[in-house]
Amino acid sequence: MTTQLDFTLGMARETTYGTAVAPTRFAESEAKIKYDVKTTDSKGLRPGKNVKRLNRNVIARFEGSGDVAFDVPTRGFGLWLNAVLGGVTNNVVPSTVPAVYQQVHTLSTSDPVPTFTVQEVLPTLGGVNSYPHTFTGCAFDSIELSAKEGRIVEAKLSLTARELLTSFATSAASYPADDAVFTFVGGAISLGGTLTAPTATAIATTTAAAAANVADFSLTVKRSLDSDGWNLGGKGLRSRAPLLGMPELSGKLTAEYTDNTLRDAYLGKQAIAVVLTFEHNVAISGVHKPTLQIVLPAIRLNGEVPASDGGNAIKQSIDFEAFDDGASAQPIYVVYRTLDTAL
Repeated sequence: MTTQLDFTLGMARETTYGTAVAPTRFAESEAKIKYDVKTTDSKGLRPGKNVKRLNRNVIARFEGSGDVAFDVPTRGFGLWLNAVLGGVTNNVVPSTVPAVYQQVHTLSTSDPVPTFTVQEVLPTLGGVNSYPHTFTGCAFDSIELSAKEGRIVEAKLSLTARELLTSFATSAASYPADDAVFTFVGGAISLGGTLTAPTATAIATTTAAAAANVADFSLTVKRSLDSDGWNLGGKGLRSRAPLLGMPELSGKLTAEYTDNTLRDAYLGKQAIAVVLTFEHNVAISGVHKPTLQIVLPAIRLNGEVPASDGGNAIKQSIDFEAFDDGASAQPIYVVYRTLDTAL
């Protein structure tokens, strides 16, 4: 490494909670995980000692946290999705040569959650040296996927970490030679209609026509992981992996006011399906292209009623929440088609 630009961020799934493993998957992301050494002070006082006493200021716990944000690639994204959602199938799309794999990510329902080792390698001033910060016991609590006009599709994941190691060996970063990114230009969204959920090898479809008035869309999947587990014997470190809470599926979209479909869905609290599909423009096997698809069988809109904007095109900024509709097998599917043979 030779400059301040030469930082890396990699991760790998752990076999045992908190036991470091060498990273195998790398994202083109900044390294910004924080690690707090929390302290507490004794309540005792001595006459004539009018400041806090050094030997009564003690370590209470260790805790890391942070976000990992990057543009969504056409290869290598599956492990990151799995880190948050937890459930996945991975199958070859029939008659593809070379083989195209379809990952279908869904919400897991089993504790404990998988944990990961995340390693940041940071250059010193001028890139003279580089040092690894290896975070173990990392649990990913949420992911935000967002698409805005004129932009690349972005992912932002939030994590908590158990421990920071400074002497674990640096893993050399490696990246797929032929990866690209998904963009707003390659996206299409359908709202409503009758949904056909994705299968192991087929993407989802809906009877609704593609909408032509949506300017941006974001979805947040939050696992609501618990914040306990600092127990006796842990020496200030979390003793166990986090446990699952109730998932929250929410998001926001901005739509130009072209008709009353969204207004009426809001006023009537109607449940509508969402199918958002991004394709890369270059096929990777026959007619098959890298694909990222977000499928929500039932959302309810939380607003808003259209209002004028001083003569500008009227836009609706609409928050929404996704639900289990009682009929679909899953409340969310994220489909990822790629040349990756494994997550």
